[in-house]
Amino acid sequence: MLGGGTLGLADEPVPTDETVPEQPTPADGGGVPSPSAPGIIGLGAMAAALAALQRRPGGLSPSGGLALEPSGETIIVFVPGHGQFHGSRAFADLIDLMDLEDDAVRHFDYRWVAGGDDAGRASRDVFVDDAATALNAYLAGVAGDGRPIYLVGFSKGGATIAELIADWDDGRWGPAAHIEGAALLDPPIARGTHGWLQSIGRFWGPMPDDGGYDPIDCSFLGFNCSDRRDYLGRESGVDVIVIRNPKAGVTSFGDHPRGLRVYEAADRGPTIWGQLVRNPFGLPGRISQAHNAVLADRAVADCIVAEIRAGVCDLPQPDRHHRVPGLTRGAARAPALQKVL
Repeated sequence: MLGGGTLGLADEPVPTDETVPEQPTPADGGGVPSPSAPGIIGLGAMAAALAALQRRPGGLSPSGGLALEPSGETIIVFVPGHGQFHGSRAFADLIDLMDLEDDAVRHFDYRWVAGGDDAGRASRDVFVDDAATALNAYLAGVAGDGRPIYLVGFSKGGATIAELIADWDDGRWGPAAHIEGAALLDPPIARGTHGWLQSIGRFWGPMPDDGGYDPIDCSFLGFNCSDRRDYLGRESGVDVIVIRNPKAGVTSFGDHPRGLRVYEAADRGPTIWGQLVRNPFGLPGRISQAHNAVLADRAVADCIVAEIRAGVCDLPQPDRHHRVPGLTRGAARAPALQKVL
């Protein structure tokens, strides 16, 4: 949704009466990092206690619908987007469509990084590298249960997960304990000019914000550049999929990184160009509508559940050379060559 008439990534009204979840105690040997930037609160205190705090009776629904099997096994950790408050609200429709019981669900909270009582503001202010550090620490505690973990991130939350998995691939935090897979929902993980546009919302309200995510990693003086999205999760053993709405345009991404499974779940509304012809003044609202559509799409819920069950998804995959017109074409530096699977 749009907040204040500007184009944001999943922007929502900011509540003022939410209690910041208690910060937990880390599990031993979970790869809990040390804080590396001001404003990170208690990153050395993430883990089992919060996992226990969020636990409620129940489990994955054993009956009918999209219930996962076996009951009570997989934990789904949801990471909300830019401007969203608590994940229980942001992902409410998707959780219902997936037929998840409370015990199967955990929610990452950006206030563990930024502090304060305002979840929406925290989700806007935190950079993805700091959020990824905190998420890694939190998952160390969740992993203490010994149950398999699946990550679902929307918008900036998807970029945060992409950042963390790339860190795991690089060996920064050690192994990703019990993490079986991740679904990135319409993540703003573009490169080049498109990626730059996704990073300026912090400074100019009408544009979206991706928390400073940059997939291009270069050595000294800009040589030997590589795209961290290529084969994302291969080295750490995390099976990653991306589900995007191509009609969202600037808030999503348009290229197709190598070795990354990308699926498309377009809504029934017009494309960006169709909206411009119809009513150009409605373009910001249309982009936001398309961006948020993945959160209430039965086909998206079915895809995630099928991925957790069997590693398959029935959504269509885009053409390898698909681009968002005028945004990604020829805008990025060429990544270094990598071995083909």
